[in-house]
Amino acid sequence: YAPLPDSGFGKQYVKNLAFYRDGLQPWQRGLEIGMAHGYFIIGPFVSLGPLRNTPEAATVGLLCGCVLIGMISIGGLIFGVTEGKVNGKVKRFDRPGDKEGAGYTKMINWHALGGVGGAGFAHALLTVFGS
Repeated sequence: YAPLPDSGFGKQYVKNLAFYRDGLQPWQRGLEIGMAHGYFIIGPFVSLGPLRNTPEAATVGLLCGCVLIGMISIGGLIFGVTEGKVNGKVKRFDRPGDKEGAGYTKMINWHALGGVGGAGFAHALLTVFGS
């Protein structure tokens, strides 16, 4: 028994995450997850990177964040093609009549777009308002 995951609050919290929320299309899930991750992923690069005290810190953080989101998306696509199809883990977002894993692939593609968009938005805020 674990108090947090087994509590009503913990179950409700996980149920409301975009990955598990009912009624969302795969592109909506991917976009929401990607924007959230893209928005916060550039922070460590801006604040802790080697160029943290330069005017270029926000731009370098944006580029590093976009590369990291790209690598994560490629890893997700590789998972969907290999392990996910073998164990049937990528069928969660498929619609009837779709090819197996089509919903998961769509979610990962939109995750990449949302991640770049979230990183771009964070970069714009940092550029306009400073760090």
